[in-house]
Amino acid sequence: MKCHDALLQLDAARPDGSDWGDSEFDAAREHLENCLGCRQEVLQRRDWDLAFLTTAADSSCDTSIPPEGLTDRILSAIDSHTPLQPDTVKSDRPPSKQTSARHGLLNAAVVMLLIGIGVAWRLSPESPGLLTVEQIRNWPDTQFETVYDDEALAALPEWLESRGGAPLPPSWDPSWLHRPARGWPNRNSVAVMSFRVPVARRGSIAGLLVAVPIEEVEKSPAAGDVSSARPTYSKSGRFSTTAWTDTDSGTVFVCLVAPGQYKRLRRALVLRPV
Repeated sequence: MKCHDALLQLDAARPDGSDWGDSEFDAAREHLENCLGCRQEVLQRRDWDLAFLTTAADSSCDTSIPPEGLTDRILSAIDSHTPLQPDTVKSDRPPSKQTSARHGLLNAAVVMLLIGIGVAWRLSPESPGLLTVEQIRNWPDTQFETVYDDEALAALPEWLESRGGAPLPPSWDPSWLHRPARGWPNRNSVAVMSFRVPVARRGSIAGLLVAVPIEEVEKSPAAGDVSSARPTYSKSGRFSTTAWTDTDSGTVFVCLVAPGQYKRLRRALVLRPV
């Protein structure tokens, strides 16, 4: 079973995992035992689901009574937008059942509003902040075993083509892309692409290309291209990485190839410009 299919199947399970023992999830469970990336993704999703359920339960208990004075302020705001009624004769009779029911429903609505605000505030994601070039260089270490790891690429979220297509360096041929672009988790504008550059009589050079809008990078690298950028190994040593800024498109590119392949890639791009 592929990573994408396993994750889709496990999405149908209950958030608390109580039905994981059902036979319909046998294939997905077997896949998780052999795939570290999917196992981490499923654990992250389960933690999120359980956090949501816990927060909702806590909020329904802790916020059953609104803070002091908040109810009066909300009622006052509602009354200020209610059309004025003609003066009526004051009566000593107790409030009618309709009036009591109206206030009861209004108070219940206020409590539900406060619960919703509390849940939304506690679950609202923090801004991820700006990326650094080092983060972009080393992020694939946590996702990919090699540049040929197509299953890890397919497990990433779909990339939203907000700019009409995957951003590529000016000298790159779109036909080199080996798979459709995927997205960086929680950053829909960042594209992650797998490529293969053909080399005459020597097969091809495979790698990963990460394209990041320049406004999302804390300190962008020098302008240039893959041939002029200085290679650096990722922390794991599994990738030789280069980073540069394309000022025309406003994009920071980070290219990752297997160790020892950077010089071959540079020669291929110099000898075969598009």
